[in-house]
Amino acid sequence: MRTFRRLRFKCFLRVDQIESRNVTNFPDASKLLAEKMELLWRPRDLYNLLWHHLLNLSANGQGEAFFTQNGYRVPVPPDSSSPISVPDSLKRSEEEQRKLFHTITGPWMGRDHRRGFPYTWIINHLGDAKGQVSPRSFLAALREAAADTQENHPDHPFALHYNSIKRGVQKASIIRVDELAEDYPWIITLMKPLEGLVVPVEFEEIKRRWTEERTLETLTSGNRLPPEHLGEGPEGVRKDLERIGIFQRMKDGRVNIPDLYRVGFKMGRRGGVRPVSRN
Repeated sequence: MRTFRRLRFKCFLRVDQIESRNVTNFPDASKLLAEKMELLWRPRDLYNLLWHHLLNLSANGQGEAFFTQNGYRVPVPPDSSSPISVPDSLKRSEEEQRKLFHTITGPWMGRDHRRGFPYTWIINHLGDAKGQVSPRSFLAALREAAADTQENHPDHPFALHYNSIKRGVQKASIIRVDELAEDYPWIITLMKPLEGLVVPVEFEEIKRRWTEERTLETLTSGNRLPPEHLGEGPEGVRKDLERIGIFQRMKDGRVNIPDLYRVGFKMGRRGGVRPVSRN
């Protein structure tokens, strides 16, 4: 690449990939890492993505009509090939975003405020152990919520029923678990013995289940690439699961698992979104 002075090489990696020593184990890696930029999706960014989709992908101008009815002046694109921009005030204000989103969902995640508020609830339940929400999971949850509302709650006064939003999180969890299994095939082997556990849970209980099922021995004898720290035993595997964002180490040492993964891995939480049944 040095012979092309005007070309600059960019490599996009997930956080869990760049934190792996196998990825950065090469000469001068520190020089490259010093120039890295983190691309983080804040809640405001995720909702701006939703507004962009509504404005540009809705049929028969319904998206524009929705914004106009709610008091927004939709910018006119410079030409027919350019996308419609999200109104500037909506881009910047989370309070405006909350109000607009609640015109779609209603104000609560149940019959009253004790169940939470949709604007923050969906973000809190789609984050990994590091609090990051992927745009793919966010849109998948809302897409499923819309379809479920239309099918099961056609007379609901809002476009998204609160129970349908919960089912949307279930769907997003299934999708995310499947995606993760493609990148890390050993994930399913590790998480299968933990089905039915209620989190937060003592790590000793997780170790007990792995021991009973001879889980780590199975990974050692397999043909696929094992977890990076498998040689360190259960504690090493715990490090790998924390790096990926599945396990979250609590202050008292217990293991918590975010709903984004917990639901798809058929694990419980008191008062949380129910785990899904998968064949």
